[in-house]
Amino acid sequence: MNDSESSSLETPLDRLGASRRRFLALASSGTGAAALSACAAGGGGGDDDSGGAAPEGGGDVSDDNPFGVAGSDPVEVIVFDGGYGDQYAVDAGEKYSELYPDAEVDVSSTVNIQSDLQTRFIGGDPPDLFDNAGAQSMNASALISEGSIADIGALIEAPSLDGGTVGESLLPGVLDPGTYSGTVYAINYVYEIFALWYSASQFEEKGWEPPRTWDEVMTIAEAAASEDLAMFPWGGQNAADYYHELALSMAIKEAGPDLSRKLDLLEDDVYHQDAVVAAFTAIEDAVSAGYFMAGGAGIQHTEAQTQWVTGNAVMYPSGSWIENEQAGVTPEDYRMTGVPAPMLTDAAAMGEAAVHGTAGEPFFVPAEAANGAGGMEFLRIMLSKQQCQNFSEITSSMTVVKDTIPEDAFGSTALASVNEMITAAGEDVFNYNFAAWYNMGTVFKPLWAEFLNGDITADQAIERSQAAIDEVREDDGIEKFDVE
Repeated sequence: MNDSESSSLETPLDRLGASRRRFLALASSGTGAAALSACAAGGGGGDDDSGGAAPEGGGDVSDDNPFGVAGSDPVEVIVFDGGYGDQYAVDAGEKYSELYPDAEVDVSSTVNIQSDLQTRFIGGDPPDLFDNAGAQSMNASALISEGSIADIGALIEAPSLDGGTVGESLLPGVLDPGTYSGTVYAINYVYEIFALWYSASQFEEKGWEPPRTWDEVMTIAEAAASEDLAMFPWGGQNAADYYHELALSMAIKEAGPDLSRKLDLLEDDVYHQDAVVAAFTAIEDAVSAGYFMAGGAGIQHTEAQTQWVTGNAVMYPSGSWIENEQAGVTPEDYRMTGVPAPMLTDAAAMGEAAVHGTAGEPFFVPAEAANGAGGMEFLRIMLSKQQCQNFSEITSSMTVVKDTIPEDAFGSTALASVNEMITAAGEDVFNYNFAAWYNMGTVFKPLWAEFLNGDITADQAIERSQAAIDEVREDDGIEKFDVE
């Protein structure tokens, strides 16, 4: 495999970042549309943020039909056929048919959202709802700028199928990625937690407790090394920066959530903050001690993950998609479980339960949709507890709706641990966006491959990371995002 091929390999973390990048659209897609200056909390934005009007239906508005859907109007939904598949959307379509038996419901999927939908937007014939995910997602910011995406804020105030409003049913912060200048243009459907993952069966067998602090991680690593087990696998060809996420999560927990704000602001000394230096040094200590699996530089993330679940390594940092991604190779008795990124010290500002979480898989209603009200109603159905539970049972992943995971988590230990982490964290959920906003994976992936391979020191990794964000900050040709 040559360098160009390996650099194009995409991980789930890339897809989440790519979705956010295209959603927020740092760069134009060649159409000349200006990028939005957007705030993650919806407070930013500029004159380009026009968007389309809220959809209106041709039927009577009621609590049962809050958008005035005309019951006989057909509805078309297109979802990304990725790791989550499309069965959840097909099932939601069946529920739509129950509520509107005279409507023709067309649910389809594709891996090429952009190429399949671009001509339809140009021709004024977009679907009524689409899932803008995957490597070939649309430049949503350009679509919003030209008024091609509808304001779906009414969905948030609409009655939920389960009582209360849709907005009241959502987890904290999940509207932020889809909000521009106070207007909601998308609902991100899947909630992702970043954690350290391990086999509960192996930990019980070895007598290990899930680590709370980095010192406890190193203690387990030492014990594992005595049995010729690596602590950490890594895929240097395309996913060494999973450990960058781990380092920054540890640093944010140590220093407090304001550090994530400083990262998003691209501050000129952010990588020199004490907590960041300590986190990089912690990783360097593990590298120097030989706790990272040899040969990681030459493999992909999926190969590293396979080595992990087949018993050659102990822990792995990833998002909560990991169980579903490894379903075909993970032993039945593995009992995959996650624990939040460890604290660097017992005095960490955010405490051990704090966790890195964010919402992904954005759904949009086009402004020129023939049945935009139907698209919003379809999304309201998707956000019901019944449909969210169905999604979680099918995919072992969590949606953005609260209280939808049963105690047995549909038999998924990973999903059960995600639910436990979210419950334990409460409001102590943090996120940062700069790497995705400014497409910095091209910098951090090779940098972290060198770092984990022992080719550069923590100090060198810090200096190069700071230089990279300094370059972005000082480049007036790069649209900057507002950060509150």
